Amino acid sequence: MNILQQASWMLRNIMEARKTIQQFPEVNQRQSAIKQIYLGLLGNHNKVAWRSLMFHNEARPKAVFTMWIQCHGRMLTADRLTKWGIQVNPSCSLCNNVEESHMHLFGECSFSRAVWCRLLKWLQMCKALVIPWTQMVTWVIIQAKGKSCKARIVKMIYAEYIYGIWKERNSRIFEEKSKNAE
Repeated sequence: MNILQQASWMLRNIMEARKTIQQFPEVNQRQSAIKQIYLGLLGNHNKVAWRSLMFHNEARPKAVFTMWIQCHGRMLTADRLTKWGIQVNPSCSLCNNVEESHMHLFGECSFSRAVWCRLLKWLQMCKALVIPWTQMVTWVIIQAKGKSCKARIVKMIYAEYIYGIWKERNSRIFEEKSKNAE
């Protein structure tokens, strides 16, 4: 069926969606047709490993949002800004030792590690203090799975950690104020 050019935009969209739906296989009687259409339109996408950090996270919304950006690797660190041609100081504002990157800022920086170690000691989870950052993130994801009190606390602490490091970094750059790791 041809869609008339004079038809309203809504009618044209409905007719286009109808064509898409007709391409799906026969409807399974055990599932609702709407659910099957929704899943068909959604497509097959792999679930991200860090999804357990996002759901039922009781941290502040701005901390959860900052963590979401960090999990996507989209924080505007000095190395990313430099790639875009923006002139910035490339050294880490927290430790002033190495060029700032996503990996360095949240996992390899001596300041960030000191804060993270302090948080883990407070949580009485000292055994995870000496592993590399990529393994640490995997460890946090595993600890955050489920609905236990421990999992909820780990999710919240991780989100607040990411937000706190990012806020301290920005405070040092834009306000020239700094705090110690304690």
